[in-house]
Amino acid sequence: MTLEGIAGKLTYFHEQLHLLHWTTTSYAEHQALGGLYDYVHDFKDGVIEKLMGYTGKRPKAFKIEQCSDTASADAVVSSLMGFASSLKSFAESNGYHDISNLADALSGEAAKTKYLLTLS
Repeated sequence: MTLEGIAGKLTYFHEQLHLLHWTTTSYAEHQALGGLYDYVHDFKDGVIEKLMGYTGKRPKAFKIEQCSDTASADAVVSSLMGFASSLKSFAESNGYHDISNLADALSGEAAKTKYLLTLS
């Protein structure tokens, strides 16, 4: 993982969740996704700034995966949980203990959203 890769992936998740939030016809899904995209937005800024502190580097331009209007909310949230697990492994291998803890929190927030999506 690189600083730019992490920034790009978190930006993608934020935008994909926002698109799903806008396009759902379910109020419960709209609320669940709105909470998660707000969380990811704040998470992204905090994690990137902490990684800048750990590494002494600033991100360069990065690629963002294209959002899809056919993606399912459950699949995107599951993918976010997988990313959180990868981020935790990256953080632990580099001794970034705070980032590891934040990755756990991201996974937990995504897991909560998976549950909330079952209520729609």
